[in-house]
Amino acid sequence: MSSLQPLYDVKERLEAAAVAGTGLLSEDFRLQRAAEAMKPLAAASPVFGKISAGLDRLLSAPGPDRAGLLLDTLALVDAVAYTQGRSGMEGEITPLPTGGGTYIQISHGQIQPLLTALTTTGGGRMEVIQSAWEDHPEFFRDFRVMPAVVAGLGDGYGEIADLNAKILKGVGPAALPLLKQDFDPAGNRAMARRAEVIAAIEGEAASPWLREVLPEARKDVRVAVILALGDAPDNTALLLDLIKTERSGSREAALQALARQDGDAVREFWTAELKKNSGSVRFLRDTDTEWAAALLATGLREQLEGMLAKGGPVSEEEQLELSHWCQAIGKKASAPMLELWRWADSHMEAFDVLTNEKGNSIFAGVRLTDSLRDSLRTSGPGPLRDFCLELWDRRPGMTRYLHISFLAALLARPAAEVYKKFAPCVLTKKPLLDADRKRTLNNVLLRALGDVWWNQEQGRYVVYGGQPTAEPLDRRWIERLTQAVYTDVPGRGVPPFSYYWENVNKFDLDLMKLVDPSEAETRRLLIPYLRKRIQETGLAYTYSRWLFQLGGSPRGVLGDAMVKNPKANRLSVLWELMEKAAQALPPEEVIGLLEEALASKGIYKGAQETAERAIPYTIELLKAGKPYPEWNVWWGMGK
Repeated sequence: MSSLQPLYDVKERLEAAAVAGTGLLSEDFRLQRAAEAMKPLAAASPVFGKISAGLDRLLSAPGPDRAGLLLDTLALVDAVAYTQGRSGMEGEITPLPTGGGTYIQISHGQIQPLLTALTTTGGGRMEVIQSAWEDHPEFFRDFRVMPAVVAGLGDGYGEIADLNAKILKGVGPAALPLLKQDFDPAGNRAMARRAEVIAAIEGEAASPWLREVLPEARKDVRVAVILALGDAPDNTALLLDLIKTERSGSREAALQALARQDGDAVREFWTAELKKNSGSVRFLRDTDTEWAAALLATGLREQLEGMLAKGGPVSEEEQLELSHWCQAIGKKASAPMLELWRWADSHMEAFDVLTNEKGNSIFAGVRLTDSLRDSLRTSGPGPLRDFCLELWDRRPGMTRYLHISFLAALLARPAAEVYKKFAPCVLTKKPLLDADRKRTLNNVLLRALGDVWWNQEQGRYVVYGGQPTAEPLDRRWIERLTQAVYTDVPGRGVPPFSYYWENVNKFDLDLMKLVDPSEAETRRLLIPYLRKRIQETGLAYTYSRWLFQLGGSPRGVLGDAMVKNPKANRLSVLWELMEKAAQALPPEEVIGLLEEALASKGIYKGAQETAERAIPYTIELLKAGKPYPEWNVWWGMGK
């Protein structure tokens, strides 16, 4: 037996007491026996003497004083036990191989959850990897992690494989040796992602390597290599040749790559290609060269004029063709495009009545309006933006123009001017007159506000597409939105993701996107609103997290919300919520929330018993000034 066994026995008994509570300490004969066994060690070392004295005080203390003494003694025992650990292995020390990451001074325990997520299967892994990338990007440069990320390019869960590709692009040149090591041009999708990442990191400099591997590249890898060739302007001739010889996906990749090139040969090719196969126009979406904009403006107008001249039903083939041309508009905003939009505006009512062979609307006008809005959001200042500013003023009967003109105003006009002009569209009282039109304008403007958010990293408001607003959003928008009477906007639906199984109202998601948490007035308005929404919806977790972000608390309404949906109140979810609270609020407020959660009896029945042990233990920790416990502490109390 180790000479330090009494120390480890004391540690085990104190940990058991921390779980079971201090009420049974006086009856714990095993702790008393372990304390007696510590006496010889106490005589040999001052630090063991402190532990022994702490045990004596703990075992003789009155009940109310035991919790604090228990935590103090356990903390000292833990610290001493950890100093006795050692590690080592047999064999010679050899240097790490180069190109597989570098040594980062982090413990294996810190990166173990990340390594597990990268190298295993099952649910919940993506959140672990994403959180690690956001909070500790340096982990991914470590020699233990980087090979797992590269291997993870072939993860069976496509979203994780794509996330790994994104991470490696962020890591940059340090990942290149590992990505090129054992690269197989005839390999699977994982090798295709490697080629994509290498090209993204190196840019034009990747061209020699891409040309080298192209002859042996097959299937997905060939598509990725050909697509990446479009980044270097000296690959025009090669791409033109590939278009003649490649088939299926590889030819489409060559078309997409060639669309990123410029010059007379490229323009001449696309002029001929669109005459033979107008569907190829979709590959021009991401280029805004003058020749591409001119070709698109001319071709789209010909498509639309043909539909109007025909006057009869629009075939499915014609609808698909129109879709391809509209998708190709992108951020093209040259003079020919502006002329196209002026012409389309003058015929908008005619586009709105076009129907298919069954007599149903094909929504050609809506498709054009949406394409104009998308172009506005990405094209920047200029004549197109000025044209969009005027649309709703000139055509107030075309209510969908409100969306476009509002976004244009945010991008170009003072914030107070934008609020004065457009805020009345958001209804704070139910209208008595012209109710249908006012309700429609309300809905359109709320959709438009969904295209705007506060970008925390940039410290400014941006419109969907990345452009910043001319000025920060007028704060009065927040107050008006908290008073809105019509928030369920048709066509918005449930968002594609929810927090903690909670389907949160899209209006509230959009409202929170508009919040600059540093604004005191915004916090003052939103904290009571969010507390009210917890009561109305019973969705405790999303709204509570938002409150924490604003320095507020759900105390007083949390328990009632939990009772409304007890199945959501699982132990891990409750632990995480309280951890977020501990990061944002004073200990006394967190203690109040813990007490309220336990008193509510709204915890999931399978977790209630463990919570009845874990929550009082956590409260004692916080009262003693100790940190909020790790998840494995709560989890261990259920075993």
